[in-house]
Amino acid sequence: KVASFNWFHFFNNDFNGSRFVELSPSVTVRPAPALSVQVGAYWSSNKDDAQWIENLEEEADGIPRYVFGRLKQTTMSMTFRVNYTITPALSLQLYGQPFVSAGRYEHYKQLVNGRAERHADRYAPFAYADNADFNVLSFRTTNVLRWEFKPASTLVIVWPQGREKEGGRGD
Repeated sequence: KVASFNWFHFFNNDFNGSRFVELSPSVTVRPAPALSVQVGAYWSSNKDDAQWIENLEEEADGIPRYVFGRLKQTTMSMTFRVNYTITPALSLQLYGQPFVSAGRYEHYKQLVNGRAERHADRYAPFAYADNADFNVLSFRTTNVLRWEFKPASTLVIVWPQGREKEGGRGD
């Protein structure tokens, strides 16, 4: 086929206030037998009522505090792929993905009884002094040149690259 479409989705929900939704459509175009181009999008929304943040050790009693919070996170990305077969023995694959994820925490709490049957009995409110909110921006790319210069002898040149930036705002 010259064009094909793909759709993936996922939904998960629990009784404790957590929810995860994911959508991922893509389209692949094959303008020539030796060339295919794929473009895909990704979006997810995550609300996790008990996301671990960090372990703190209080100076007064030396007892570690396991800090959790309600995470509200949104993630988006695009995926680009190009596969080009120059000859049966020589091919080029290009991949790129810009990516952004932002998370905001609220309702900080500490673990008081991890084995409690009821979810509400496992945690107690906690005055967390830091800010765990985050932003992650990323761009990843991988380029692969494959050359089979004689039967059963292949040279593969791979050039991966990634750029990343983090921030603390959560929006």
